[in-house]
This record gives sequence, structure tokens and C-alpha cells, in this order.
Amino acid sequence: MKGKILISFLIAGLFLVPVLSFSGPAQQNTERIYSGPKIVFDEKNNQDNSMNTQQGNNPKGKPQPPSPGPDKWAVVIGIADYQGSQNDLLYPDDDAMDMYNYLLLKGYPDSHIKLLTNRKATANAIVAAIDWMNTQETTATSECVFFYSGHGSTYDGYNDGDTEYTDECIVSYNLYLILDGQLRQKFDTFSSQKIAFIFDSCFSGGMDDLDDTGRVVDSACGENQLSWDGNQAMSNGVYTYYYMQGLSTYNTVEEAQAYATPLAHNAVQNMYDVEMDPQEYDSYTGDWQF
Repeated sequence: MKGKILISFLIAGLFLVPVLSFSGPAQQNTERIYSGPKIVFDEKNNQDNSMNTQQGNNPKGKPQPPSPGPDKWAVVIGIADYQGSQNDLLYPDDDAMDMYNYLLLKGYPDSHIKLLTNRKATANAIVAAIDWMNTQETTATSECVFFYSGHGSTYDGYNDGDTEYTDECIVSYNLYLILDGQLRQKFDTFSSQKIAFIFDSCFSGGMDDLDDTGRVVDSACGENQLSWDGNQAMSNGVYTYYYMQGLSTYNTVEEAQAYATPLAHNAVQNMYDVEMDPQEYDSYTGDWQF
């Protein structure tokens, strides 16, 4: 009798194991708020030494000749899998792939795009990719895109060249903060008068430091708001999901933003019962068309 009871428990256990294994860790958070360490990337001191950059690693002071082909250049970043396991997101790498594929369709050669996803998007790699784009764009008519999807954060009291006490920033794979002022200093050396910045990250409405002549800055949310991952049917960030629909329909960043703004706002309100209001800072004359 005891043997039969033991066998029954073993059989029951076999059926329970798969059920328990599917439960796994808790569901990842859908808001893209960053809760990890806040360390500002210091390029001069090269704090980012966790991995050698694999893309966009041109030595400074040694400009490379522009590649043949259309004068169109892009840096596309999407980080869902962050270093460690506490800050992972759901769909930023999918966001980046969607933007990458869209740019290919719009005539950007593969060799003119630096695609950095997940562990490839270290702080060094991000900065090096921007430097690479700077060596390639050579005229005011060069077309440049900087797309980022992932964690956004804020940092207080760092002098990044502006008068703000609180700076907005993006977060690299290896958990360094790259401040809006640091990005501005990089892009202020560009010749291009046609640059589009697109951010699907928390607090990205504060990225207006990048606004300048010939530029459009599109963000997923307001300066004090969060950005959100979508559901499985979307398989994107909510903002990117609608922004890419807008781009595919209209092919201008202004119309894509106008299309995405009410749809992303309503979707986040319905899904999460919070406000998310995409922002745009537009200093480009006319429509910024791909």
C-alpha cells in the first residue's frame, strides 16, 4: 500500500514539474523605468571596459573616407537584455530591428547603418558608433538618424555642458548613463543639417538638448513620464509600434509623430491607466522626409 502511495506521488510530481517550470520568474515590468546603478559614462577615463566594441570603433583623430552609396547614415540601438537580470525589458531589440529594416527599404545601405542591440550596445560602442557616423557624414545635406529604444533615466548635478540640474539620459547595455548633454556635444560636431533623433525611453521628452537647426527630436513621452512596452500582439514598445506604422504610411518623421501621438497615448491609458504623451521638437525646415 505504501509503495502505491509513493508511486502516486511520483506520478503527480511529474505532472507538476512542467507547470512549475512554466511559471518561472516574475513577469518583466512593462514600464521602461531604470532602477539600476546610476554611473555617468566618462569617455575620457574610459570607464566602459567590460567588452571590446565590435561596431563603430574608429580611432579618434583618424577620419575614415565616406563609404560609396547614398549620403544616408544611421545609428540604431535597442536594448532589451541588459547586463545582469534585474533591468531587462521586453521589446526594445524588436523596435531596433523594425527601424533597421525600414531604413533598408528607404535606401540606407546596410554598411551605412550601425545596429547595436543588447550586449553589443555598450557605452563605448554607442559613442563609437556616433563617432563613426560623424566621420561619414560630410555635408549639410547628409541624412542622419539616431534611434534609441531601451531604458531612460535621469541624473542630478552632473555638468554636461548645459544649465540643467536634472539631466535625462539613455542607458547602455552595461549600465552606464549617457546624458543628453553628452549626446549634444557629440552631435554638435556634425556637418549635417538633416538629423532625426527618435527615443522610445522613459523621460525622453527631456531630450530637447539635442534640438537645433536642421534637427527633429521625437520622443515617446514627456520629460517626467515613463515609456511602456506593448503587449505580445504588438511585440514593440507602444510608441515604436505606432511610430513605425506612421513612418510606413507617410515617410516623414513629423507625420509619423502626429500619427503615433494620440494612438500611443490612448493605448497606454487603456493598458496601464497612466498618461504617456509623445513630444516633438522640430527645427527642420519643411518635412523631414526619408
